[in-house]
Amino acid sequence: MNAVVAILGKKALGRLKEKDVDTNSENPYMEKVPVTNQRGEIVKYKERERPIPEGLSANDAAILKKVRRKAYKWDMSFRFCCLRTRFGWSFIIGLLPFIGDFADLLIGLYIVKSCNKIDGGLPKTLNGRMMWNILLDFGIGLVPFVGDLADALYRANTRNAWLLDAYLTEKANALKAGKVQDPDEGTTIAVPLELRTGATVQAQTGRTRQPDVEMGMAQAPLGASNPQRGRR
Repeated sequence: MNAVVAILGKKALGRLKEKDVDTNSENPYMEKVPVTNQRGEIVKYKERERPIPEGLSANDAAILKKVRRKAYKWDMSFRFCCLRTRFGWSFIIGLLPFIGDFADLLIGLYIVKSCNKIDGGLPKTLNGRMMWNILLDFGIGLVPFVGDLADALYRANTRNAWLLDAYLTEKANALKAGKVQDPDEGTTIAVPLELRTGATVQAQTGRTRQPDVEMGMAQAPLGASNPQRGRR
């Protein structure tokens, strides 16, 4: 199983690079989806919870949702007046000299510990990168005020949430395929039974990516060139 977990870790890092995800500023918990009128024209965007990758166990799905939510709370739940920059409770607590920085460190470590509770655990590469993000964030925050501002922009918890998201997305794909291919060596390994625990789950919000009709307006998935229209 360790070999499969390690391969999934490599594929997760490759996924983030390929998708060009801005892991320190892109919201890991919420996503913007277009809302169209009866003519199929996009009139606005609304936020909703990001869906959970299909095929994960109930345990993995619950942990991903929990980590996403906590990362958003600690890194992005507030916004500076008249600015687009977001910050969270991590920044506010970090303003307390030393005590705040250590409290912020403990929160970050708690989130990483939660990530490791997924079925099969995290690969060493991802766990090491998460720990590095937390320790670097802690070191930055020790610099009075300027460090707190830099800390608010670095967003270690958000970075770690995206690492978990990428890993579990690759894991869900492997579970559905029943195998995983090493991106470096090209070898294919069957997914062991230890990773096949739990039933397939849908997104915890109960929503799917299919268009819905709200107040006469159809919500279309991102990237759809010809969104379906709501019923008249």
